[in-house]
Amino acid sequence: MGKAYFDDGRIELTHYGAAAWKITDGKHTVLLDPYFTRLRYSGKRFGMLPASAAPGDERPAHSFDDIVESDTAVIDRHIDEATHILLSHAHFNHCMDMPYIARKTGALVIGSYSATNIASAYGVEEDRLITVRGGEDYDFGEISIRVIPSLHSALCDKCYFDAGIVPEGLKGPLPLKAFSEGGTFGYLIRFRQHEVLLFGSMNYIEREVQGLTPSVILVPAARPRLQVWQYTARLLKATGLPKVVVATHWDVQTYPYGADQSSALEQAASFQREVQEVSPRSTQVLPRHFETFAIHADHRVAFPAAAHAQGVHHA
Repeated sequence: MGKAYFDDGRIELTHYGAAAWKITDGKHTVLLDPYFTRLRYSGKRFGMLPASAAPGDERPAHSFDDIVESDTAVIDRHIDEATHILLSHAHFNHCMDMPYIARKTGALVIGSYSATNIASAYGVEEDRLITVRGGEDYDFGEISIRVIPSLHSALCDKCYFDAGIVPEGLKGPLPLKAFSEGGTFGYLIRFRQHEVLLFGSMNYIEREVQGLTPSVILVPAARPRLQVWQYTARLLKATGLPKVVVATHWDVQTYPYGADQSSALEQAASFQREVQEVSPRSTQVLPRHFETFAIHADHRVAFPAAAHAQGVHHA
Protein backbone atom coordinates (compact mmCIF):
# COMPACT_ATOMS: atom_id res chain seq x y z
CA MET A 1 0.00 0.00 0.00
CA GLY A 2 1.11 3.57 -0.67
CA LYS A 3 1.79 6.09 2.04
CA ALA A 4 -1.17 7.98 3.50
CA TYR A 5 -1.69 11.63 4.38
CA PHE A 6 -1.34 12.64 8.01
CA ASP A 7 -4.80 12.18 9.54
CA ASP A 8 -4.98 15.70 10.97
CA GLY A 9 -3.98 17.47 7.75
CA ARG A 10 -0.65 18.71 9.06
CA ILE A 11 2.60 19.04 7.17
CA GLU A 12 5.98 18.42 8.76
CA LEU A 13 9.15 20.34 7.97
CA THR A 14 12.72 19.30 8.77
CA HIS A 15 15.66 21.67 8.38
CA TYR A 16 19.08 20.31 7.35
CA GLY A 17 21.04 23.56 7.38
CA ALA A 18 21.91 25.90 4.50
CA ALA A 19 18.75 26.04 2.33
CA ALA A 20 18.02 22.31 2.71
CA TRP A 21 14.57 21.11 3.76
CA LYS A 22 12.22 18.17 3.81
CA ILE A 23 8.50 18.94 3.70
CA THR A 24 5.97 16.13 3.88
CA ASP A 25 2.20 15.75 4.14
CA GLY A 26 2.64 12.07 5.00
CA LYS A 27 2.15 10.94 1.41
CA HIS A 28 4.45 13.24 -0.55
CA THR A 29 7.99 14.13 0.53
CA VAL A 30 9.50 17.21 -1.10
CA LEU A 31 13.16 18.14 -0.66
CA LEU A 32 14.48 21.63 -1.35
CA ASP A 33 18.21 22.08 -2.09
CA PRO A 34 19.19 18.94 -0.14
CA TYR A 35 22.81 19.68 0.81
CA PHE A 36 24.57 17.80 3.61
CA THR A 37 28.28 17.70 2.72
CA ARG A 38 29.09 21.21 4.07
CA LEU A 39 32.43 21.62 2.28
CA ARG A 40 35.08 24.14 3.16
CA TYR A 41 36.59 25.89 0.14
CA SER A 42 39.62 28.06 -0.63
CA GLY A 43 39.96 30.80 -3.21
CA LYS A 44 37.38 33.34 -4.38
CA ARG A 45 34.57 32.28 -6.67
CA PHE A 46 30.82 32.76 -7.04
CA GLY A 47 31.35 36.16 -5.41
CA MET A 48 32.35 34.43 -2.16
CA LEU A 49 35.52 34.79 -0.15
CA PRO A 50 37.38 31.70 1.10
CA ALA A 51 35.54 29.92 3.89
CA SER A 52 36.84 30.29 7.41
CA ALA A 53 37.15 27.20 9.57
CA ALA A 54 35.01 26.54 12.61
CA PRO A 55 37.01 26.15 15.82
CA GLY A 56 38.45 22.64 15.90
CA ASP A 57 37.51 21.90 12.27
CA GLU A 58 40.59 20.27 10.73
CA ARG A 59 39.00 19.25 7.43
CA PRO A 60 40.95 20.37 4.35
CA ALA A 61 39.65 23.31 2.33
CA HIS A 62 38.89 22.39 -1.27
CA SER A 63 40.06 24.54 -4.15
CA PHE A 64 37.54 25.20 -6.89
CA ASP A 65 39.53 22.92 -9.19
CA ASP A 66 39.13 19.95 -6.84
CA ILE A 67 36.84 17.05 -7.66
CA VAL A 68 34.30 16.86 -4.84
CA GLU A 69 32.30 13.92 -3.51
CA SER A 70 29.11 13.85 -1.45
CA ASP A 71 29.17 12.76 2.17
CA THR A 72 26.91 9.78 1.55
CA ALA A 73 27.16 8.53 5.13
CA VAL A 74 25.53 11.70 6.46
CA ILE A 75 22.93 11.68 3.70
CA ASP A 76 22.02 8.06 4.42
CA ARG A 77 21.45 8.84 8.09
CA HIS A 78 18.82 11.44 7.25
CA ILE A 79 17.28 10.74 3.83
CA ASP A 80 15.54 7.49 2.90
CA GLU A 81 12.71 8.69 0.66
CA ALA A 82 11.55 11.58 -1.49
CA THR A 83 8.94 12.10 -4.18
CA HIS A 84 10.19 15.47 -5.49
CA ILE A 85 13.51 17.33 -5.30
CA LEU A 86 13.39 21.08 -6.01
CA LEU A 87 16.57 23.04 -6.81
CA SER A 88 16.62 26.79 -6.32
CA HIS A 89 19.85 26.97 -8.32
CA ALA A 90 22.89 24.87 -9.22
CA HIS A 91 25.65 26.10 -6.89
CA PHE A 92 27.39 23.26 -5.06
CA ASN A 93 25.88 24.14 -1.68
CA HIS A 94 22.42 23.54 -3.14
CA CYS A 95 22.93 20.97 -5.87
CA MET A 96 25.96 18.72 -5.37
CA ASP A 97 24.25 16.14 -3.14
CA MET A 98 21.10 16.03 -5.28
CA PRO A 99 22.22 13.34 -7.78
CA TYR A 100 23.01 10.79 -5.07
CA ILE A 101 19.69 11.48 -3.33
CA ALA A 102 17.77 11.34 -6.62
CA ARG A 103 19.27 7.97 -7.55
CA LYS A 104 18.65 6.63 -4.06
CA THR A 105 15.02 7.72 -3.79
CA GLY A 106 13.83 7.78 -7.41
CA ALA A 107 12.40 11.28 -6.83
CA LEU A 108 11.46 13.64 -9.62
CA VAL A 109 14.08 16.38 -9.93
CA ILE A 110 12.83 19.87 -10.82
CA GLY A 111 15.35 22.58 -11.64
CA SER A 112 17.09 24.67 -14.24
CA TYR A 113 18.90 23.41 -17.34
CA SER A 114 22.10 23.58 -15.28
CA ALA A 115 20.63 21.63 -12.35
CA THR A 116 19.27 18.84 -14.52
CA ASN A 117 22.55 18.67 -16.47
CA ILE A 118 24.31 18.06 -13.14
CA ALA A 119 21.81 15.29 -12.40
CA SER A 120 22.48 13.73 -15.81
CA ALA A 121 26.24 13.91 -15.26
CA TYR A 122 25.79 11.55 -12.31
CA GLY A 123 23.46 9.12 -14.04
CA VAL A 124 20.02 10.27 -12.89
CA GLU A 125 17.59 8.88 -15.46
CA GLU A 126 16.15 11.35 -17.95
CA ASP A 127 12.54 10.42 -17.17
CA ARG A 128 13.10 11.62 -13.57
CA LEU A 129 14.18 15.13 -14.68
CA ILE A 130 11.95 18.15 -15.26
CA THR A 131 13.84 21.16 -16.62
CA VAL A 132 12.14 24.50 -15.94
CA ARG A 133 12.72 28.11 -16.94
CA GLY A 134 10.48 29.87 -14.41
CA GLY A 135 6.74 30.50 -14.68
CA GLU A 136 5.68 26.85 -14.98
CA ASP A 137 2.79 25.68 -12.81
CA TYR A 138 2.66 21.89 -12.84
CA ASP A 139 -0.07 19.58 -11.57
CA PHE A 140 1.18 16.37 -9.98
CA GLY A 141 -2.29 15.10 -9.12
CA GLU A 142 -2.45 15.53 -5.36
CA ILE A 143 0.04 18.37 -5.08
CA SER A 144 1.02 21.11 -7.50
CA ILE A 145 4.23 23.11 -7.85
CA ARG A 146 4.58 26.60 -9.33
CA VAL A 147 8.08 27.70 -10.39
CA ILE A 148 8.78 31.32 -9.41
CA PRO A 149 11.42 33.26 -11.41
CA SER A 150 13.83 34.69 -8.85
CA LEU A 151 17.31 36.13 -8.21
CA HIS A 152 20.41 34.96 -6.40
CA SER A 153 21.69 36.70 -3.27
CA ALA A 154 23.67 39.91 -3.75
CA LEU A 155 27.06 38.84 -2.42
CA CYS A 156 30.20 40.89 -1.68
CA ASP A 157 28.66 44.36 -1.60
CA LYS A 158 26.46 43.86 -4.66
CA CYS A 159 29.35 42.77 -6.87
CA TYR A 160 28.06 39.22 -7.27
CA PHE A 161 28.11 37.95 -10.86
CA ASP A 162 27.94 34.37 -12.10
CA ALA A 163 26.65 34.02 -15.64
CA GLY A 164 27.80 30.41 -15.90
CA ILE A 165 25.62 27.65 -17.28
CA VAL A 166 26.37 23.98 -16.60
CA PRO A 167 26.57 22.38 -20.08
CA GLU A 168 25.21 19.07 -21.26
CA GLY A 169 27.44 16.04 -21.60
CA LEU A 170 29.46 16.27 -18.39
CA LYS A 171 30.40 13.12 -16.48
CA GLY A 172 30.66 13.07 -12.70
CA PRO A 173 32.34 13.39 -10.35
CA LEU A 174 32.67 17.10 -11.07
CA PRO A 175 35.05 19.77 -9.79
CA LEU A 176 33.68 22.40 -7.48
CA LYS A 177 33.95 25.08 -10.17
CA ALA A 178 31.50 23.20 -12.42
CA PHE A 179 28.55 24.09 -10.17
CA SER A 180 27.52 27.42 -11.73
CA GLU A 181 24.33 29.15 -10.62
CA GLY A 182 22.47 28.64 -13.89
CA GLY A 183 19.46 30.74 -12.88
CA THR A 184 17.52 30.93 -9.62
CA PHE A 185 13.94 29.99 -8.71
CA GLY A 186 11.53 29.97 -5.81
CA TYR A 187 8.72 27.43 -5.57
CA LEU A 188 5.10 27.50 -4.42
CA ILE A 189 3.95 24.05 -3.30
CA ARG A 190 0.21 23.50 -2.89
CA PHE A 191 -0.59 20.68 -0.50
CA ARG A 192 -4.20 19.83 0.36
CA GLN A 193 -4.50 22.33 3.23
CA HIS A 194 -1.32 24.36 2.94
CA GLU A 195 0.47 26.55 0.42
CA VAL A 196 4.20 26.79 1.08
CA LEU A 197 6.43 29.35 -0.66
CA LEU A 198 10.12 28.42 -0.68
CA PHE A 199 13.24 30.41 -1.48
CA GLY A 200 16.83 29.16 -1.55
CA SER A 201 18.66 32.47 -1.91
CA MET A 202 18.44 35.91 -0.32
CA ASN A 203 16.71 37.79 -3.12
CA TYR A 204 13.49 37.71 -5.15
CA ILE A 205 11.61 39.51 -7.93
CA GLU A 206 8.78 41.39 -6.24
CA ARG A 207 6.40 41.33 -9.23
CA GLU A 208 6.71 37.51 -9.43
CA VAL A 209 5.43 37.04 -5.88
CA GLN A 210 2.93 39.91 -5.79
CA GLY A 211 -0.52 38.52 -5.03
CA LEU A 212 0.58 35.08 -3.86
CA THR A 213 -1.03 34.15 -0.55
CA PRO A 214 0.98 31.28 0.96
CA SER A 215 0.11 30.19 4.47
CA VAL A 216 3.80 29.35 5.05
CA ILE A 217 6.89 31.10 3.69
CA LEU A 218 10.54 30.02 4.04
CA VAL A 219 12.73 33.13 3.85
CA PRO A 220 16.55 33.06 3.63
CA ALA A 221 17.72 35.14 6.55
CA ALA A 222 21.52 35.53 6.48
CA ARG A 223 23.41 38.81 6.15
CA PRO A 224 23.32 39.16 2.31
CA ARG A 225 19.62 40.03 2.64
CA LEU A 226 20.77 43.43 3.94
CA GLN A 227 22.04 44.27 0.45
CA VAL A 228 18.42 44.31 -0.79
CA TRP A 229 16.20 47.33 -0.11
CA GLN A 230 13.50 46.55 2.48
CA TYR A 231 14.01 42.85 1.77
CA THR A 232 11.81 41.47 4.54
CA ALA A 233 9.03 44.04 4.53
CA ARG A 234 8.52 44.05 0.76
CA LEU A 235 8.47 40.25 0.53
CA LEU A 236 6.00 39.73 3.36
CA LYS A 237 3.67 42.50 2.19
CA ALA A 238 3.74 41.21 -1.40
CA THR A 239 2.74 37.72 -0.19
CA GLY A 240 -0.11 38.81 2.09
CA LEU A 241 1.71 38.56 5.45
CA PRO A 242 1.89 34.74 5.67
CA LYS A 243 0.65 33.15 8.87
CA VAL A 244 3.92 31.23 9.41
CA VAL A 245 7.33 32.72 8.60
CA VAL A 246 10.28 30.33 8.75
CA ALA A 247 13.90 31.52 8.69
CA THR A 248 16.11 29.46 6.39
CA HIS A 249 19.64 29.67 4.98
CA TRP A 250 20.69 31.39 8.22
CA ASP A 251 23.73 29.29 9.20
CA VAL A 252 27.44 29.21 8.36
CA GLN A 253 27.09 26.38 5.86
CA THR A 254 30.83 25.63 5.65
CA TYR A 255 30.89 24.73 9.34
CA PRO A 256 30.36 21.03 10.04
CA TYR A 257 27.22 19.90 11.79
CA GLY A 258 27.56 20.44 15.54
CA ALA A 259 29.80 23.51 15.27
CA ASP A 260 28.90 26.65 17.21
CA GLN A 261 26.42 28.73 15.17
CA SER A 262 25.70 31.35 17.83
CA SER A 263 26.83 34.33 15.72
CA ALA A 264 24.66 33.15 12.81
CA LEU A 265 21.70 32.72 15.16
CA GLU A 266 22.16 36.29 16.39
CA GLN A 267 22.01 37.50 12.78
CA ALA A 268 18.88 35.42 12.19
CA ALA A 269 17.33 36.98 15.29
CA SER A 270 17.69 40.39 13.63
CA PHE A 271 15.66 38.99 10.72
CA GLN A 272 12.99 37.90 13.19
CA ARG A 273 12.80 41.45 14.51
CA GLU A 274 12.19 42.66 10.95
CA VAL A 275 9.35 40.17 10.58
CA GLN A 276 7.85 41.19 13.91
CA GLU A 277 7.82 44.82 12.83
CA VAL A 278 5.96 44.25 9.56
CA SER A 279 3.84 41.19 10.43
CA PRO A 280 3.36 40.95 14.20
CA ARG A 281 0.59 38.35 13.93
CA SER A 282 2.78 35.84 12.09
CA THR A 283 4.15 32.84 13.95
CA GLN A 284 7.90 32.69 13.44
CA VAL A 285 10.18 29.66 13.43
CA LEU A 286 13.98 29.72 13.60
CA PRO A 287 14.86 26.02 13.24
CA ARG A 288 18.11 24.37 14.29
CA HIS A 289 19.77 21.63 12.26
CA PHE A 290 17.71 18.41 11.97
CA GLU A 291 14.83 19.96 13.89
CA THR A 292 11.35 18.86 12.76
CA PHE A 293 8.16 20.78 13.41
CA ALA A 294 4.55 20.42 12.32
CA ILE A 295 2.22 23.02 10.87
CA HIS A 296 -1.40 22.07 11.41
CA ALA A 297 -4.40 22.90 9.25
CA ASP A 298 -5.21 25.85 11.55
CA HIS A 299 -1.60 27.08 11.05
CA ARG A 300 -0.60 26.19 14.58
CA VAL A 301 3.10 25.30 14.84
CA ALA A 302 4.11 22.42 17.08
CA PHE A 303 7.42 20.76 17.85
CA PRO A 304 7.69 17.15 19.06
CA ALA A 305 7.59 16.93 22.84
CA ALA A 306 11.26 15.96 22.98
CA ALA A 307 12.42 18.86 20.79
CA HIS A 308 13.56 22.25 21.95
CA ALA A 309 10.91 24.75 20.96
CA GLN A 310 12.95 27.87 21.67
CA GLY A 311 13.10 28.50 17.94
CA VAL A 312 9.37 29.26 17.82
CA HIS A 313 8.24 32.80 18.46
CA HIS A 314 4.52 33.51 18.78
CA ALA A 315 4.02 37.18 18.21
